[in-house]
This record gives sequence, C-alpha cells and structure tokens, in this order.
Amino acid sequence: MKIVEWHVITVSVAMFVTATGLFVYLPFISIKKEPTVTIAINIDELCRVDVAENEWQYVVLHHSATDEGNADNFDKYHRDEKKWEHGLAYHFVIGNGNGSGNGEIEVGDRWKKQIHGAHTANMDLNRISIGICLVGNFEANNEPTNNQLESLVSLVSYFSEKYHIPKSRIVRHSQVLQKGTACPGKNFPYKQFINEVSSLHPL
Repeated sequence: MKIVEWHVITVSVAMFVTATGLFVYLPFISIKKEPTVTIAINIDELCRVDVAENEWQYVVLHHSATDEGNADNFDKYHRDEKKWEHGLAYHFVIGNGNGSGNGEIEVGDRWKKQIHGAHTANMDLNRISIGICLVGNFEANNEPTNNQLESLVSLVSYFSEKYHIPKSRIVRHSQVLQKGTACPGKNFPYKQFINEVSSLHPL
C-alpha cells in the first residue's frame, strides 16, 4: 500500500472516530442559558410613608405604551405636557430594563404623599385606586418581562392584604368606565397574574 493511501485511510478513520465521539458527547454538553433573576424586594420598606395613609380600595394596572422609560421621564411629560400639578400620574412604575432596572419598582410622589392619581379619566376612582404602570407596549408584540410580573405580583399581593382589596377590584385600565382604552394591552397576562396573586394571598 502506498504511503499516500495509508495517510488518507488514517486521516479518514481519525475523522470518523472524532465525529462519532462528538455525536455521543454533544447531548451532555450544557447549553448556557440566560440566568433567571429573582428580584429581592422589601415591599413593606418600599411602600412605607411618613403621612396618614389613604383608604385605598382598588388597584389599576397600566402599561406605558412605550418601549422604554422610567418614573422621571413620565413625570416630566405629565408636568410639562399634561400640566398636572403633581406630575407622574401613577403611584408606582415598574421598569423593563430600558430606562430603569428590569423589574425595578419606582415609587412616585403621589404615593409618598398619599394623594389621588391621575391615571384614569374617572376622578372618583383615582381618589381610591393605586395606579401601577409597567414600562412597555403590551398592545404591540411585547409582553411584560418575567421580572416585571414578579415585582407586580409582590406589590399587588402586599396591597391586597394590607388594604383588603379583593381580586374583583384589581383591574386593568381598560375595565374602567371611561373613554375607550386598550391599556395595559392585549398581551398583558391578566388571568395568569391574578392567579399568581391569589396563590400568595387568597382574594
């Protein structure tokens, strides 16, 4: 057998053995996945205020209808464009990682002062409802991030227990009797969210 032929056979066998070994080994190679981040939040500390507390009876859920943003951005818009004296319409804003942390809960001045929101066109409801806005446009193709939902569940569960708010009074903006709105969007997983809140605190 010629030397060239011998080399060709040797290389072919080596390649076959290597390929076979990789085929057998591949299933055992771990694929690196994006880690799941658990948000550690002291809700009681976050929500503590230095004034007399309002008797809150509802929670109203919103989306910002923007891809990014934070409480400061929305506060500036509501003060400069809407001309609202107290600025930010919501009591809380939960970030999506674009403008503030993914799942970060920002506390607005309306909560700190325990005053009405401006998050619906129904002023009577605004006086007794906690407005929470998740950054994102859930009427488009987006959904809340896992971190946003985790923070929202923790926050609403706390309010539900503290103020005795049943699930029938944890509503989407679109459920409020006012001019039509799709907020917080068709992709907001309302049933899943209510189920998760109920599992932590029976409503």
